[in-house]
Amino acid sequence: MAWTAQLVHGLTLVEPWLNLLALVAALRAGLAKRFPAITFYLSLRFLSGVVLLGILNMHHFTSISASAQTWAYIYVYWTAYFAGAVAIFFAVQEIFNELMSPVPGLQRLGILVFRWVGVASVVISIGAALPIRENSELLTSIGTQLMKCTSIIELCLLAFLALAVHSLGRSFRSVMFGIGLGFGMEAGSQLIASALLVRHHALYSMGNLILESVTILTFMTWSAYFFLPEPAAERNAATLPVSSPLIRWNEIAKALGHSAPHVAVGGQAQAFFLQDVEKVVDKILTKNSIGIS
Repeated sequence: MAWTAQLVHGLTLVEPWLNLLALVAALRAGLAKRFPAITFYLSLRFLSGVVLLGILNMHHFTSISASAQTWAYIYVYWTAYFAGAVAIFFAVQEIFNELMSPVPGLQRLGILVFRWVGVASVVISIGAALPIRENSELLTSIGTQLMKCTSIIELCLLAFLALAVHSLGRSFRSVMFGIGLGFGMEAGSQLIASALLVRHHALYSMGNLILESVTILTFMTWSAYFFLPEPAAERNAATLPVSSPLIRWNEIAKALGHSAPHVAVGGQAQAFFLQDVEKVVDKILTKNSIGIS
């Protein structure tokens, strides 16, 4: 549809500027040291967005066919997406590390599980696309499967933040939750778009319209969280109440993977037996001495 193409094209023109705004806001808020992977992700998105925008408008400057322009866009898009998926993996890990800092035992266990889930996602994505023979379709299929797996991880992060943020001493005003909210919004749109892109590969399809619309909204959400001053309580080290059940679970998680100390039960039992015998002998000697006197 003509209106879809015009709207998608207009959104692609706006996206790099909002991406740059979110990146500047992140640097201004000092997130380069606090969340370096997220800062890298925003930088990568900005650079790839500029390149993709140049490809979309390449026909205005050179004589390139529509087919070559489309395939150039697809290859650059999926290459940038693979690099972005790696950045998202480390960005999610950064958020989880900071959120779980009050409970290092659960933090270590959660990171271990998260890394195995990431490896399994890559294996599943490649395995699902292996039956495809053509290189172009193989790249698209692997990218689509990876998009689904990455989206599920991001949605799980958002759900975990929504359920556990207050229990771990944080609130919805924290930058961590804002970043997770943005990733969750993008993940929801990517799940919908990945289902639509299987049938319609056109650049100006409905799937790409959904992706662009939610991407614009995500950058606006991130810019608002980064520009607005974060409460001081959100930056300080989080503390848990003594009655929190997470403390008990944290102790259990710390014990996992560590061998328990061994106790010499036999030696202790023998020592106790000798002490009892000594007490009995002392009593007998005491009675005999009293009887003699």
